[in-house]
Amino acid sequence: MTPQPLRILVVDDEPDMCWALDNVLRQAGYTVTTTTSGVEALELISRAFYAAAFVDAKLPDLDGIELASLIRRQSPRTCVVLISGFFYPADAAVDERVKEGLLVGFVAKPFDLDQVRLLARRAAERALGGGESGDMHTDSGR
Repeated sequence: MTPQPLRILVVDDEPDMCWALDNVLRQAGYTVTTTTSGVEALELISRAFYAAAFVDAKLPDLDGIELASLIRRQSPRTCVVLISGFFYPADAAVDERVKEGLLVGFVAKPFDLDQVRLLARRAAERALGGGESGDMHTDSGR
C-alpha cells in the first residue's frame, strides 16, 4: 500500500501567494489545501490532520501569530511556519515564538521556492516525530 502524501495547509490573504505555494508544494509531493481566511483555516484543521501550516502573519480576520496559537491548540502535532512580508527573522516577536515552540520556522516574502520546499520537508518530519529540532529560519536574503 502506497502511503498517502502529507497534507499542508496554506493560509494567505493573497490568492497569488496561495497559488504559488500550492504549486511548489504539490510538485514536491504534498497534498495542499489553501484558504485566504484564518477562520476557515481553523475549520479545515478541525476536519483533517495537516502536518504543516504555512500561515501569513497579516490576515484580515486573524493575526497570523494568534492563528498559529489556535492551530497548535487545536492540532498540537501540526507544525506552523510563519510567512510574511512584514516581519523578518530578526524580529523579536518571530524569534520569541520560534524559541517557545509555537512556530517551527519563518519565511520572509518574497521567498525562494527551494527554501519553502526544505522548510515543508523539515516541518513534516517534525510533525511525524522524526525531525530534527534545528533552526528552521529562512529569510530569502532579506
